[in-house]
Amino acid sequence: DTVTSSMFSGRVERPGGHGTVEWAVTWLDGEDGFTGSYCNTVPTPEGGTHEAGLRAALTRGLKAYGELTGEKRAGLITAEDVLAQAGSLISIFIRNPEFQGQTKERLSSSDAQKLVETALRDPFDHWLTAQPKAASALLQFVVERSEERLKRRRDKEIARASATRK
Repeated sequence: DTVTSSMFSGRVERPGGHGTVEWAVTWLDGEDGFTGSYCNTVPTPEGGTHEAGLRAALTRGLKAYGELTGEKRAGLITAEDVLAQAGSLISIFIRNPEFQGQTKERLSSSDAQKLVETALRDPFDHWLTAQPKAASALLQFVVERSEERLKRRRDKEIARASATRK
């Protein structure tokens, strides 16, 4: 089961061959999320800067949508809340990519984050505003993840404080 009926997906190609970004994201109700990432068709199982751009674009976009709709709790959401139960794929094509390690498991090209974040910003905003019912459901879903995370943190702090007093 998914939180929204349609996935957020697309492709943006920058003019002059200066980068292409392809993505697909859906939010899974009741299941752990996953991210598959690629650079120039090379799998990057340890992620990297392109995944950071994806996280930043989705988190900022959802926070902005929350602000637009008057959902004050949206300011508390983090990238972890947004992607913990998301199934996402991100693939970029860039010139001269830089990887960490000999097996190219992590992309480290500094421009990849900005490329992905810029490429996804407007399409995500349009996707959210084009389907307000689904966007509201997604926002509530993510806000609930945020509240659960904050409750776990409070419970842990209370338990720690109580153990310290004993």
